Amino acid sequence: MHIEALEVYSTDINYAVIKPPGRRFPGAVIQGDSLGILCRNALRIVKHVESGDTASDEFLGEIEELANALIDRMLHYQSVLEHHGLDLPYGQHFSNSDLVELLPPDDS
Repeated sequence: MHIEALEVYSTDINYAVIKPPGRRFPGAVIQGDSLGILCRNALRIVKHVESGDTASDEFLGEIEELANALIDRMLHYQSVLEHHGLDLPYGQHFSNSDLVELLPPDDS
């Protein structure tokens, strides 16, 4: 391990945005536990696909959960870069309209 100066744009819990030396754009840090949750969610989706269960509410809920978790992170990342007057490293912006709703809202 070595210690190096980083540009820190956001230290929001689970949503840090930093730029290491030598990089043009900042990156979004995903804590290990959050990364584990995203990976487990993706693996549950794979198991549904492998078993042919691609129409159940459980499957659709897993897709919705994963997509929205990633889109939420992108929305935060974009907001942080915009706040600091930085360009995005990709062309098309994400917006709230990109959030996925495959199941009816849970009214409970």
